[in-house]
This record gives sequence, structure tokens and C-alpha cells, in this order.
Amino acid sequence: MSDMEIKQKEEITADREEAQATEDAGKKKQRKQPMFRFVVIAVVAALIVLAVYIRLTNHSKNSDQQAEANMTEVQVLEQYDFENSYPKTARDVVKLHCRLLKCMYNEELTEEELEQLNRQARQIYASDLLDANEETEQFRSLLQEVEEFQEAGKRYISYSVDPEEDVVYQTNEENENMALIYVTNNMKEGSDTNEIHERYLLRQEDGNWKIVGWQIAWSIDESQ
Repeated sequence: MSDMEIKQKEEITADREEAQATEDAGKKKQRKQPMFRFVVIAVVAALIVLAVYIRLTNHSKNSDQQAEANMTEVQVLEQYDFENSYPKTARDVVKLHCRLLKCMYNEELTEEELEQLNRQARQIYASDLLDANEETEQFRSLLQEVEEFQEAGKRYISYSVDPEEDVVYQTNEENENMALIYVTNNMKEGSDTNEIHERYLLRQEDGNWKIVGWQIAWSIDESQ
């Protein structure tokens, strides 16, 4: 075989190898394209699902907020969901209790409404406080207190719960977590205003803060 023939044969072989390589690369690229398209479709689908979820969640939150905005304070407190929205801190428990008291003593409520609010308040009472105050008797006393409060022309103006940094946390002899919190209440009677400071004691029960009791620490008659 002459040198010319050998050279031609090598060129033909090289051309075939190049063509085969090009064909193999094309097939490999074709195999990758469906996978790439699948990944893109999956990502787009996930983004769509996420966007729909966010939109529905925001819509639900906005609907709840709008519904609450159209409700009275009495209705909001009557429907407070302790199972899913129990106050997270001892301070939050006290704030909710003050909110309930202000509503119960200030508003012109039916007996049924007052009874429901009282049941709600009892949800944040410690077990021993509940044991010491049987519900029927406690509600009867509450009815009388509210009646006397309103007949005396008194008005629960405002309350202020001490900031979190002032809350005193400690562990008692039974290794129970306790919290001591002070509240400043402003009460109006006729043209007089009284500043009443109360002391709240709370205990953690099953992970939730509960009110053990509260009492007046001191008061100031601002009219004098």
C-alpha cells in the first residue's frame, strides 16, 4: 500500500471517529435535555405551590384580622382561643386578665355574656385558685361586685403591666417556676381618679403560666 493510500485511509478513519463522537455528543445532549426540562418544571411547580400557599395564608390572616376588627371587645374575648393561642409569657397572661377585668367591670353585659367572660378568665387561673373558688359561687360574687362597682359610678380607665425586665422569676421549694408581676390600674369614681397598684403571683402548670392570685399592693388617690 502506497503512502498516499495509507494517508487517505487514516483521514477516512479520523473523519469517521469525529462523526461518531459528534453523534455520541448529540445523543448525550438529547438525554440531558429531558432531565433538565423535568428539573425546571419541578422547580416552577414548587414555586407556584409556594406562592399559592403564601397567598392563602396571608388571605386567612387578613380575614381573621378583618373579622376581629369588626367584632366588639366582648365578642373578641368571648371567642378567645386558649387552645391554639394561649398567652406565651407570664406578662401576657396578666395583660389578658386585666383586659378581661376591664371588660367585665366596665361594659353593660348580659348575665350570659358576663358568665362566658368569667369562664374565659378561669382558663388562666392556677389549679389551686380554681379549687378555692367554685365556679357557681365565684360567679355569684362577681355579679354582685360588678353591680356595686357600676352603681358607685366607678370606671376602669386603664392598666399598665410592668415591663418584662421587671418581672421577678424564681423557683419555690417544690421546684415550681413562679413569677411576680406588678400592675398599675387607673380607676375613676365620679370626678376622682385613683391609681391602684396590684401584685400578681403566677405559676407554670404544664408549660403554661397560670394566675395563683392577685392583691392590692398600694393605692394613690390622685384627687388629693
